[in-house]
Amino acid sequence: MNKEETRKYALSIRNKLANESINNKIVNGLEEAIKKYNRIGIYYPIGSEINILNIIKKYPNKKFYLPITRDEISFIEYKLGDTLVDAKFKTKEPVGDITPRDMIECFIIPCVAISKTRQRLGYGKGYYDRYLKDYKGFKIGVIYKELNNLDFKSDSYDVYLDLVIEG
Repeated sequence: MNKEETRKYALSIRNKLANESINNKIVNGLEEAIKKYNRIGIYYPIGSEINILNIIKKYPNKKFYLPITRDEISFIEYKLGDTLVDAKFKTKEPVGDITPRDMIECFIIPCVAISKTRQRLGYGKGYYDRYLKDYKGFKIGVIYKELNNLDFKSDSYDVYLDLVIEG
């Protein structure tokens, strides 16, 4: 399949799979993966994306960063209770100063699908691909197991994931 066909297929499947027990399974799976990191980029879930926000409660001594999207994506530190504002793509964004990318040790990245070569397929805008190009830190993709290891043609610029946590 090409990327657009894969995206349509994956989103239709994902909408049927979304549930809290899978979200919790993935959050539990992330515990070991992020143990050694103190500054972690996460995301605010939209639609049927896997909700990993409970990870913040489990690790009150770690710093978490949520994205803001303008012409490009950037990340701002977020603590439970901080103000979140409505943003484009039906998400919520923190308010504050942008954190330099390389200060963040690890990113947990939402995925529409993941290829057999562990490359991420997103919504097609390329925000994460551009932001994480040449990033030296650890990249974790979270995905429903049915949407992992799909056979689609990825491009060289698609984010390669160091680890995939599926539920």
